[in-house]
Amino acid sequence: MNYDFRSAQQLASDIRSAHLAIDSALADVATLATSVIATCRTSDAPPAQTQAVIEGVAAGFNKMVDARKGFIEAHREIALAQRDSNLKEVGFGCLGPSGLFQAAGLRVVNG
Repeated sequence: MNYDFRSAQQLASDIRSAHLAIDSALADVATLATSVIATCRTSDAPPAQTQAVIEGVAAGFNKMVDARKGFIEAHREIALAQRDSNLKEVGFGCLGPSGLFQAAGLRVVNG
């Protein structure tokens, strides 16, 4: 398979941005869950009344975790496609110490 270098470079940048945005959203929902529980604990509302709110936030968090998993699986497929392409020796970089694939330490020279 042949991919355009600039398009692949943009894709790699977008993947990094999306990973960071997803993790930021997860952190925000976790903070929201803490706030909801703290508010419920300090209110005079009966636990049965606040249960739906806590369940809703927890369900939303779980859906986001599942979405993150799907995104990571898609990223893995993209990395595998790169390995079978004209850009297999190009290291675009991945998040984390090992990433989904290792950068090759090579660069594309046009000309």
